[in-house]
Amino acid sequence: MKGRTVIGLVVVLGLLIMSAVYASGYRGSYGMSTWQTVDVEKIKQFQKETLSLRDGLITKRLELRQECGKQDPDTDRITALKKEIRDIRSKIQEVADKYEVPLGCMKWRNRAERCMRGPMAQNRCIAGRNW
Repeated sequence: MKGRTVIGLVVVLGLLIMSAVYASGYRGSYGMSTWQTVDVEKIKQFQKETLSLRDGLITKRLELRQECGKQDPDTDRITALKKEIRDIRSKIQEVADKYEVPLGCMKWRNRAERCMRGPMAQNRCIAGRNW
């Protein structure tokens, strides 16, 4: 009985510590997140300059999904679309570096990778390939 109580307390204490660490999130230097140190005007300029690039990125992703959803997907077209997506991302990264905007907080970076491994992983086009 006493052993179970100790184990239970250790588990509860571990969960409390884990939740506190998770709730604090990533903080940059001096306890500030990276978005708290960025100038709002720089973010606005970044968004204005990359609007067409981000629109193109969304379009290419949709084309990739459509191609992967076909009965007989064209692997050459898929490879070309992936390359175009990488090129657009690198251009966005260059603009982000120019305005010193951290892209770690932007969702497009990891969402596409998770999406391609997640529900679409059963698709013949994606299964077994390294994204």
